[in-house]
Amino acid sequence: MNHKKRNQRGVALFLAMFALVVVTSIALGMMFLSDSETSVNSNFRDEQTAFYAAKAGLEEARDRMRWNAGTGLTINASLPITAKPGAAGGVLYILNPTGSETVAPWTTTNAYFDDEICKEVSCGSAQLPPTTGWYVSPALTANSTYAASPVLRYKWMRITLKTNQSAAGTSNVMYVNGSSSSTTTNYYVCWYGTHELVSSTACALPNKPVYLLTTLAVTPSGTRRMLQYELTSDTLGVSAPGALTLDGTSDVMSAPSSNPYQMQGTDSAGCGASAGSSAVPAIAVNDGTDKTTVVTAIPSNRDANYTGSGSSTPDVEVATMPTNLQSVTSLQNLVATVEANANQTLNGTTTPVTTIANPGTQAAPQIIVVNGDLSLSSNTTGYGILLVTGTFSPCGTVGWNGLVLVIGKGIVTGCGGGNNQYNGAMIVAQTLNPLNGQLLTALGAPTFNWSGGGGNGVYYSSGCINEASYLADYRVVASHELIY
Repeated sequence: MNHKKRNQRGVALFLAMFALVVVTSIALGMMFLSDSETSVNSNFRDEQTAFYAAKAGLEEARDRMRWNAGTGLTINASLPITAKPGAAGGVLYILNPTGSETVAPWTTTNAYFDDEICKEVSCGSAQLPPTTGWYVSPALTANSTYAASPVLRYKWMRITLKTNQSAAGTSNVMYVNGSSSSTTTNYYVCWYGTHELVSSTACALPNKPVYLLTTLAVTPSGTRRMLQYELTSDTLGVSAPGALTLDGTSDVMSAPSSNPYQMQGTDSAGCGASAGSSAVPAIAVNDGTDKTTVVTAIPSNRDANYTGSGSSTPDVEVATMPTNLQSVTSLQNLVATVEANANQTLNGTTTPVTTIANPGTQAAPQIIVVNGDLSLSSNTTGYGILLVTGTFSPCGTVGWNGLVLVIGKGIVTGCGGGNNQYNGAMIVAQTLNPLNGQLLTALGAPTFNWSGGGGNGVYYSSGCINEASYLADYRVVASHELIY
């Protein structure tokens, strides 16, 4: 028995040492896991910092592309219009160096070299486009107006026109037109209101160019994120229910008696575009009562002058108004959007505006806002969007190509003369009390009174509407991250 007891000596020490090793292993494991978790969190935060820095670069460039971004901010005049990426002047860079560092994306030895440009254009062995002067020099710089504190780590933004290819430097080529033909590879990509299309020549109205905006962000630890937008000019988003739309209740109508005067809802070619959209009513109204009122106001011997999507004449139809034309609030939001993008704002609150110095051209349509009354009697032909919040009184040889929005007091008082016409559409809505200018709680009675008529008329044209609807802002058509 004594011999057995002596053999069990030291067991407690062994168990204590074993327990200590186990506890130490667990502690070391927890330390390792904690360190790994810290590293994962740090890397994730660094990646997110780079991602949102690149996003900030995209948004700065996108905002500065607007022509009305402000003096010293807008880069609209520097955007490539016809120069494709890889051609002379086809790439516009905006740089954002930190401290004394040099950001030169066109230099292969620079820390921030643009190693993605050759994925979009054909490059030579030097890993750069072969054309001399392929980027605009000197490059633009980021503006402190957009700077956060501390300054975000986006290093450069690149703006180019989009051509009919993607990832041209790889084995994958994606064509906008859905074909695999290389004959359209270097065609321009244009935007036609709702979709992209390709063109062998530079985009022209009513089409607008699509831009590729690319940004690189790099953090101090070396994390890189490269993001890209496809951008094009934003649109107003107005769908005209008729050549003339009387949007409201208890419409007031006095139709012209002149035989040459017409309203046509069949799509007419205009503003550089061919006809092709579906026909709309000559006059669109909200309900059956207003339809009866308007039909009665048209001289019976002029019924055939009002044609469109309907089978009878005069073609006056009850239409379902688009969402942005259905209420006082939605119409006021539409007015606010037009006002925010206006090229010209004229004051007719005390005395009517009688002249428009620059009514626009087909190549350079205008967005003109008249706060108050507009009375035109001279020879005037406008292009773009005309918004009148008071009474619109056109007489003589006055016409417009695009959208005429009489939203506010909602009164049109015209008279005959000349042979000018309105190509596009006209929308009349009363959202303000015509006596005191206060906002109504519900849509009031739009008024359309026209005496005489001459050769004037309203002719629906989807081309002129599309041309007029482009705004100063740039919309994001697509966005993605580049991970080549």
